[in-house]
Amino acid sequence: MVYEQFQKAVKESLEERFGSGYSLTLQSITKNNGLTLDGICISRPQEHTAPAIYLQTFYDTYKKGKTFPQVVDEIMELYQTQHLPDDNFIEELHSESPLTDRIIFRLINEPANRTLLTDLPHISLPDLDLSLIFCLSLNKKDDQLLTAIIHNSHQKLWNLSTEDLYQYAKLNTPDLFPAKITSLMEVIKEIARKSSDTEIKEEDWSCLFDPSPLSPPMYVLTNPYGVHGAACLLYEGILKDFADRMEGDLIILPSSIHEVLLIPHSNHISYEELAETVFSINQEEVPQEDRLSNHIYHYSRSKNHLSVAFTSSFPIGTMNP
Repeated sequence: MVYEQFQKAVKESLEERFGSGYSLTLQSITKNNGLTLDGICISRPQEHTAPAIYLQTFYDTYKKGKTFPQVVDEIMELYQTQHLPDDNFIEELHSESPLTDRIIFRLINEPANRTLLTDLPHISLPDLDLSLIFCLSLNKKDDQLLTAIIHNSHQKLWNLSTEDLYQYAKLNTPDLFPAKITSLMEVIKEIARKSSDTEIKEEDWSCLFDPSPLSPPMYVLTNPYGVHGAACLLYEGILKDFADRMEGDLIILPSSIHEVLLIPHSNHISYEELAETVFSINQEEVPQEDRLSNHIYHYSRSKNHLSVAFTSSFPIGTMNP
């Protein structure tokens, strides 16, 4: 069964199982970095939102040998565990009165999102390959972060300029999603503690991740939620304060839209080798929609200025998923 047939068969099978009280539609949904995903939206008349369940992964498991009924069972189970936002979420999003205390910003790659950006109020960042977009943060409870991207239609409804959005977001984002800088070694240790009961000794990590005095220390910049934490780069004073602590300039590796790596500048560091490493990790480890950039950034302490230090020959938009 080819992919297009699979999508139609899933829709027909789910319609039969759910019955007439549900509405199912197949949709192609554009995500970050130009990624388009095929999903099936399932809704009931009394619901104002419909979760999109993406089908490519299910098709991959089907091709590997899982039976079609098993695949449909898994899709139904996933739908039943979805947590839909309540009606207040929808009312707030479409209210004519803007929720100015909930407007936040995020960072995305600009060249890879030119089509998406035509429908979004945004700010192109000088000297970077990034663009700042805006969202509403509507819920932060029960370990769920509910946000909605602000489109041109919302901006028109609220009669707010892009500069207005930026000024609100500039205040709200650090308050709602405060910056957090942690050494990479501490992050790795914490991940290991959560995934294993094996005791980890300090000397074990030092020999693995600090093999020589020339190995630069690395720090992770994100927010406490680890979601869209790369935006912390734009928080007022965050890079300056850290550079002052390190007593020098900084090299920034854009590891994903969720976090970046900070490295104290050293003349022994090769920007070209770092760019190759970032590209390799983006290709092999980071989902396409989570990639931020292949370029390497530099923060000048004396100028208090962030810019591209090394331009990769592989822009995000050319990457394969």
